[in-house]
Amino acid sequence: MGIFKLDDLLKDLGEFGPYQRRVFAITCSIVFFSSYVSMIPVFLAATVDHWCETDDWSSTVCEGSGLSVEECQIAKKNASIPFNYTSDGELVYAQCEKYNVSGVGFWPGMDPSNYSSESPPQIIPCDQGWSYDTSQYTSSIVTDTYNLLIPLQFDLVCGKEDLTQVSQSLYFGGYLLGSLVFGSLADVIGRWWSLMICLIIRLITGFALAFSPSWWVFSTIRFIQGCVAIPIYIIAFVLANEFAGTSRRNITGILFAVPFATGYVSLALVAYFLRHWRTLEMVATAPTLFLMAIMIFLPESVRWQISNGRYDQAEKTLKVLAKSNKKTLPEPLFTDQIKDGMKSEDPGHQPSALDLFRTPKMRMRTINLTFTWMVNAVVYHGLSLNTSNLGVNDYLAFAVSGAVEIPAYFFSSVLIELIGRPKSLCGLLLLSGASLLSTAIFPPGTALTAVAMVGKFGISAAYAVIYLYSVELYPTSIRSAAMGAFSTFSRIAGIISPLILTLSKYWNPLPMVIYGAAGVAVGLSTLLLPETRGMKLPDTLEEGENFGMTSVEEEKMDVTFKEASVQVTLPEKRERTI
Repeated sequence: MGIFKLDDLLKDLGEFGPYQRRVFAITCSIVFFSSYVSMIPVFLAATVDHWCETDDWSSTVCEGSGLSVEECQIAKKNASIPFNYTSDGELVYAQCEKYNVSGVGFWPGMDPSNYSSESPPQIIPCDQGWSYDTSQYTSSIVTDTYNLLIPLQFDLVCGKEDLTQVSQSLYFGGYLLGSLVFGSLADVIGRWWSLMICLIIRLITGFALAFSPSWWVFSTIRFIQGCVAIPIYIIAFVLANEFAGTSRRNITGILFAVPFATGYVSLALVAYFLRHWRTLEMVATAPTLFLMAIMIFLPESVRWQISNGRYDQAEKTLKVLAKSNKKTLPEPLFTDQIKDGMKSEDPGHQPSALDLFRTPKMRMRTINLTFTWMVNAVVYHGLSLNTSNLGVNDYLAFAVSGAVEIPAYFFSSVLIELIGRPKSLCGLLLLSGASLLSTAIFPPGTALTAVAMVGKFGISAAYAVIYLYSVELYPTSIRSAAMGAFSTFSRIAGIISPLILTLSKYWNPLPMVIYGAAGVAVGLSTLLLPETRGMKLPDTLEEGENFGMTSVEEEKMDVTFKEASVQVTLPEKRERTI
């Protein structure tokens, strides 16, 4: 009984011809702009210097004193806000306290020590709002207080500053729900429709976010954005890889992350010129219209069509592929014998995420990869969201943090072909972990940024490897479900990643030390996973279970499958692709 092998057919039709390059280009465009929604909180929720507002003096001017408007504002600030000097001689103002100036008139050059009967002057918490430094950000959700059209309720300072990280955790909570829903949905209704639904939701929520009147509304919409953000990346990734041949998956797998990093860097440039957070959000959302338009040129996954028994649709897709690649499609393609051979499961067995844990080998790999995905998510997102705390210019640090990912992806694409997937993943995680642990000895500034970027290099490269590796280990029937499940578990960890950053109030290097320790801990466990370099993608559940086994082990595992009530046809022995 014959079994149809798409990887064998792609050797004749072209493993990465014009057709696959078009699919890759479209999915890369989608991923380029998907980086915006994930990384934009660095600018939307930027922390800025602030001090108490003094409404009592708001109408007072300095006419006749020889002071400019700006110098007058500074004089008011000096007279109403407590300040001190650091060990470096830098003037630092209190951010949440002020002198009680109620009933006291302002005059240029006044000193706090001589306008009150009390000595020293009474210091009280801010009770009339805050003034914000707008030299770098015109506005952010931290600073929004009022608007001519809608009442705003932000002012995320002085006891509410941690809410910015809470909103990001809620966003990652959306990752969790979206991974659960769309990971399985993509295996049921197809990759194309799942991707289009996500883009539509992304468009609506993006524009809605720009009109958020409060932190609660903002955080709720960000949660919904998170529900579709990670599925957009994962589904596009799976779709691009399911059209590529065995020898080209290092291109479609590893280098697929390059457009995400490039989009990451471009966001720094866009944010540099758009300092108002609402304008920035609308501009970052607008390209979704373009992405929805080019979706008409993106085909449904032929592997998904074959896996779901849609042979007529699959044959049409392969005919277009062959024509585009200037190759001839063999006929007949799906004979009755091949269709019978493709029925790898019982009619009563519907593949689902439960198959990730149904049999021994699959179960252990799933547990191992789950742990690895969780650590990758915590470290990657923690580093990306912490760029404004490294002691250098926010826009420069953000751009460098994104740019360092590009050589990381090229490096990992070479490394996995030289030493294989498990060893590469282990080495990159250890590099990242060791680098982040060493940040404890550096003060904020250039040296700390450099060491942190080495850690970012390692974790970015590891993230690219684990995406490709997970696709290669799991069969077509549950591939999207597997990616969705891993994403789900990693988002559970990702939810706490922004919260870990709040621990810097107790010891500044503590978040980096936690990230580094996690990276080192998970690195060695990846060596227990099988090698997939040069292997064909598994199509059936049994092939996924038998991956990396000898022929004797495969025979023993066939018995396990029957005991698990999963009836499959014994696949032909898989050979390495040279």
